[in-house]
Amino acid sequence: KSALGAALQAARREFSQNGRSEAVFAVVLLSDGQSNVGTAPDVEGGVAEEMGITIIPVGLGTLINKNLLGQLAADTGGVFYSRPTDRALSGIIDHLTSGIAARRVTVNKVLPPQIALIDSTPRPTSVKANPDGTTSAVWHLSDIYLGGSASIELTLEAMARGSWDTDLDSSVEYFDFRGVHQSVKIPAVTLTAIEPNHAPKADFAFSPEDPNTMDTVMFVNRSLDDDGEVTGWEWDFGDGEKSDVPNPEHRFVAPGTYTVSLVAIDDRGARSTAAKAQVTVKNTPPTALFTSSPKEPRSGVETVFDASGSNDIDGHVVTYSWDFDGNGAFDRTTAVPQVSYTFPSSGEVRVTLAVTDDSGGIGTYTKVIEVLPSVTAIRTIDTCLPDDVTIAGGTVTVTVTITANTEVNGLSVTETIPDGWTFTAVDDDGATRREAGGAIEWIFFEKLIYDDVDSKREIRYTLTAPSAAPADPEQFAITGDIGSSSPRFSQAIGGEDKLTLVRELPIPVVISRWDAANGKLDPCLGELVGFDQIQYAVSLWLSGEAVPHTDNKSIDLATIQDLIAYWLTGSSVHDPLP
Repeated sequence: KSALGAALQAARREFSQNGRSEAVFAVVLLSDGQSNVGTAPDVEGGVAEEMGITIIPVGLGTLINKNLLGQLAADTGGVFYSRPTDRALSGIIDHLTSGIAARRVTVNKVLPPQIALIDSTPRPTSVKANPDGTTSAVWHLSDIYLGGSASIELTLEAMARGSWDTDLDSSVEYFDFRGVHQSVKIPAVTLTAIEPNHAPKADFAFSPEDPNTMDTVMFVNRSLDDDGEVTGWEWDFGDGEKSDVPNPEHRFVAPGTYTVSLVAIDDRGARSTAAKAQVTVKNTPPTALFTSSPKEPRSGVETVFDASGSNDIDGHVVTYSWDFDGNGAFDRTTAVPQVSYTFPSSGEVRVTLAVTDDSGGIGTYTKVIEVLPSVTAIRTIDTCLPDDVTIAGGTVTVTVTITANTEVNGLSVTETIPDGWTFTAVDDDGATRREAGGAIEWIFFEKLIYDDVDSKREIRYTLTAPSAAPADPEQFAITGDIGSSSPRFSQAIGGEDKLTLVRELPIPVVISRWDAANGKLDPCLGELVGFDQIQYAVSLWLSGEAVPHTDNKSIDLATIQDLIAYWLTGSSVHDPLP
């Protein structure tokens, strides 16, 4: 028996009655370990160990029972110091303030028969199969300090579908900061095993199958998921563009071959293998368009054609080819959109433009253009009789009307008259005339300007028919040309160009044009039978004389009846009687 044991007992009772639950229970025992009065020290040491009381003996005196004091320290997790020194004091403070919350932590985890432990971090110290089919795994962990934590990550595998409770017999055992053994049950957890999710299968179609850069390509999702539904789509069109809608529309702006891919994602997050398809996008041919200036070109005058309105939606135009005469062959090819062309003659022409883009695509545009003559020359023939008919020795008036449609310099006119006809100038309208046999030439020494005042000229002359007419009507032609050096052109004179010389005229025509005062035929007198003409006709009827210019025909009763009717009704002898 010793006083040392009594002292330990007194300290234990004080801790039991007044000690705080969160405090460290420790006894710093200053003793030589020699006192033998009271309770046995080793018994009290065992009780202190059970209560988590740490005994730290410090030796006093010269005769110290080191064995007893050292054993008390070892049994209670304390430290024995042989002398009360500064080093001993620092060691006591460090020992009591270590901050360890749990020592010798042991995790005992029990898994149900249907769950297998595949792996864990950290690895278990031991794993064993129990007779009831459960599996026990044990982990020995490092000390856990205040504010710290420890974790175990498990990889489990279910043997079948279903739900099972685990950790029914699982626990965590450790020694707390006082060194008292503790055991905590791990809360039970229900594990549910389901079938593994199968990734969906991506698939799609698109139309048109042979698109060009102008087409909007329609992509149709055909992805399926056997154990759920497809809820996400990741489209990659191969040109840097993407989409996340099920059925996107997309236009490829440049020709080429693109790899389009689709990844389908199901309602549990599984991703499919990418479905891929090659989409070959053709070049869109360029669009050709041009304008001309002036809008109404003149022959012999430069016209500017501008194809700047042509465009290529997926590239650029590299060449412009022009067909100006409508023969199907291109007359000029340039790299610029503007070009000039001078039409050699007037009339309707088909101008075609073909533009070629940087991918070889070709677009064409054709426009029908009316090329106006730089100068219009129209001939009129006036015989005063229908169908430009005249008689032997008759005089015919010919008029050539010239209209300038642009500025004209050095205008010339040439008329070729029939053989045997006599030319007589009437009005040269400022031109200088030269007669060279059957050809009559005029040249203008002034500028013709395209306006209302100075744009027109009129040449007038007469032709006298030969003195003898053939037995049958004979037709004669007048030909003519007009030309200029600026603009340079030459063209035929249009209008009337035929004369008919006849030997006889119908009796009513002769009577209506008979100049009674001068006793001769005047073709320009008119188409109506007047009083003087009817008197002349009656005299010929009564005398039976032949009517002049009728190839010796005379007036009979029926003819005089018609003439009187024309006179009384005032009708033209060229029209039927009313």
